[in-house]
Amino acid sequence: MRTAAIVVGAIGLAWTGAGLIAGGGLLAGISSLSTIASLGTGISSGVFSAALTGAALTTGLGIVQGVLPEPSQGGSQTKWKADLYAGLPYVMGRTLASGNIVYRRGHGKNNELETFVTVPSIGPIESIDTTFLNRTTVSFDASGNAIGTYDNDVWQRVQLGRCPEPAALVPPKGSPPGWTPAHKLSGLCAIMNTFLYDAKGKNTLTTEPTPAWIGHWVKVWDPVQDSTYPGGSGPCRALQEETYVWSDDPHLHALTWALGRWQNGKRVAGFGAPLASIDVASFVEGRNLNKARGWKIGGQVVTRPDTPWNSLKAMLQAGGAKPVFVGGIISCVNQAPRVSLATITRDDIVGESTFSGTQPRRSRINGIIPSYRSEAHDWETVPAAIVTVPDYVALDGDERTRSITYPLVQDVDQVAQLAAYDICDAREAGPGTVPLKPWWFNYRIGDCVTFSPEDGWSVKVLITGRTPNPENGTVSYEIQSETDDKHPFALGLTGTAPPTAGIRYDDFVAAPAPSDWAITAAALQGNGSSQPALVVEGNVENPSADAVLFAVRSFDEAQGNDDGWTALGQDSATTVRKVVTEVASGGEYEISVQYRVRGVIGERLILGPVTAGALSIAGALQMAVSGSWIVEVTAGIGVVAASADGTITIDSNTRRYNDGYPDVTVAGATIASGLAPGSEYSLAYDDPARLGGAVTYALYADDNDAHPSASHPGRHYMGYVKIPATGTSTGGGGGVGGGRANCVVDTSMVLMANEDRTGPGVEKMARDLVAGDWVWTQREVTFAWGAFRISDVSFAEEEVLAAEGYPRATADHRFREGDRWVRMSELGTADGRATVARITVAEGRTIVTDGVLSHNIKMEQSVPNTD
Repeated sequence: MRTAAIVVGAIGLAWTGAGLIAGGGLLAGISSLSTIASLGTGISSGVFSAALTGAALTTGLGIVQGVLPEPSQGGSQTKWKADLYAGLPYVMGRTLASGNIVYRRGHGKNNELETFVTVPSIGPIESIDTTFLNRTTVSFDASGNAIGTYDNDVWQRVQLGRCPEPAALVPPKGSPPGWTPAHKLSGLCAIMNTFLYDAKGKNTLTTEPTPAWIGHWVKVWDPVQDSTYPGGSGPCRALQEETYVWSDDPHLHALTWALGRWQNGKRVAGFGAPLASIDVASFVEGRNLNKARGWKIGGQVVTRPDTPWNSLKAMLQAGGAKPVFVGGIISCVNQAPRVSLATITRDDIVGESTFSGTQPRRSRINGIIPSYRSEAHDWETVPAAIVTVPDYVALDGDERTRSITYPLVQDVDQVAQLAAYDICDAREAGPGTVPLKPWWFNYRIGDCVTFSPEDGWSVKVLITGRTPNPENGTVSYEIQSETDDKHPFALGLTGTAPPTAGIRYDDFVAAPAPSDWAITAAALQGNGSSQPALVVEGNVENPSADAVLFAVRSFDEAQGNDDGWTALGQDSATTVRKVVTEVASGGEYEISVQYRVRGVIGERLILGPVTAGALSIAGALQMAVSGSWIVEVTAGIGVVAASADGTITIDSNTRRYNDGYPDVTVAGATIASGLAPGSEYSLAYDDPARLGGAVTYALYADDNDAHPSASHPGRHYMGYVKIPATGTSTGGGGGVGGGRANCVVDTSMVLMANEDRTGPGVEKMARDLVAGDWVWTQREVTFAWGAFRISDVSFAEEEVLAAEGYPRATADHRFREGDRWVRMSELGTADGRATVARITVAEGRTIVTDGVLSHNIKMEQSVPNTD
């Protein structure tokens, strides 16, 4: 273990004397990935031979799951087919599917009727929204008879795939043989169509019109809507499919696929992994990133047994992530800016380590032609415009382009951003492998560290693989470089869809008549909330129109007719009512209505302006109070202090809310509680009107009772109180008040935010911190990184414990260990007395000390954050 060597791959590192690559990063200092410094054609042997005597030159190891996904499609998603071996279709998001025919029989007089049963997807699904016959929208009345062109020629019945299904589909016309009430097709979305053929009639059917359906398809488990998951709120429960919700989030579909789809105790799709074998937090992180970026999923995979892993890869590909299976745990690595958690030096390395300066030439692409599923092209998979990085092309001297299909992506901007990420990842340095000593054992795939095996150069790397060695306690990590600048570059791209090929019959379609449509403002009510909305009602009077398109914009008198619109999608020409919820409370808006005739979009009818209704959110007060924090303390005693005689002193303080409500100042108070020395209680006050002033403070034996809840939404948590056994006055405890039961020694190094608070900065000794400093750390529940302000710092002499790999700290101080918070008393042994620093980060509730995530309040579980 005394021997450590770093072997640099011979793919092209040019030594600059100032780091691995000039500027300190592989893509440093760029706005459009423009400058890649010093990528040469070989290694300067004179420099490396002195530092690495006897080191052999080898190539690095591959990254985890780098192969492109190839999910089972079971044939074309848009083709209506009968295939006994295709497996069950599994359709996600909002998309078009044609399904698999499972029943077909002729019946009636002279077999004039033909009935089909089609399974477009496993259920349960949310809804079937639109039916197409030969690419033309068709609506049906309550009896199942088609309205319009196919009146009395086509009938349809639909079931959404409940399990058990209460009754079989009832044939809408005639009695097809072999179909009985026992044919329920439980757990499958199923659609029954009957077609009439009458050789003596006019405009009769001569062949089956090909059906397809747009729907909101399978539902998923969303931990954020599950109150049994830390930070979640709602009735959604894992493995209880009747509680699942509809979503078009890629990570939620991947998470549910990992859990498996179960019906009558049998797995019918996905992996069926136990919940304990899934790193749920990584999928929730991806969900939150998708929400911020607007990334969605839409499309179909098939449940053949040879493809579940590739299907999982395709789902995560739509969210810019890769699946990982390590140590029996299914996890994912997400595309997101990450802070370096620690630095690997030569002293940490056990044996020989490898790292390649660049990817192989054949892998270093500079352009991608991304294919995606386009609604504008009848939901077929089409190539978008090529995504290239001109600076890479100039550096390489020619174009190196690859075609990649993103089978579950339906948005051209999203596919362009994913392609940009793939180009950037193809240019990252590596791969490499590094064996490390036992104290490096607890890092995970997806963590970032700094790789600095020799003086004078270092690189930020992403852990992409992990191999523990139980014989000697060491661990080997696979790594590749991680460049922060690729995130703003990739997310700033927009895509260009290919032109739609087709016959153009007319160059002009008139706008709807003003009498055809009317707009009104509304506020939709439900579950104690109201949502602002606009309601458009009318009829499509143009007989040639095959669709109607709605768009919305904020009212501005200076705008032209075609300026500022946000499309709301296309609806069937039979639409008579459109509810628009993409509006803000009290805002002024206009709605435009256009008709599509044989592929030509017509002129706009502009309705409005009207003022949208009011917004009110059930639970808004509870969320605002839960996310509030103290920003100012009048006397500087740390908000709460307690004396050995049981007296509790609460300082006057000012509280800030995350919903924009003005700061509120609350008067302090003194409570003669009579609590016994050593006893602990939580402290809170009720102020639902957020008036501040003189409030009534109360003590609670159960910490959960001191937090906001549905029955007490205005309850403001102050922390917990611990009466000291000796002395006359000590800090109160945890929560926003802080306390000396949870402290680190004042020589611990704390990770600070940089000057503009957009990322990590330098480390600073705890004894040098003051209230108002900004640290770079993670949210207590969501673990999202950000800059958070120190609201209080104080110092005292305390008994401390020591543990390898952790800063010295008091017994009750908590560190993040794996997926839980662990007290120092569980990790370390007594190590005398020392000066300790109580650091209160009221909003974030954590700090990074000596590279380890520390908690600065008492409870392991606390109220959810709202970010």
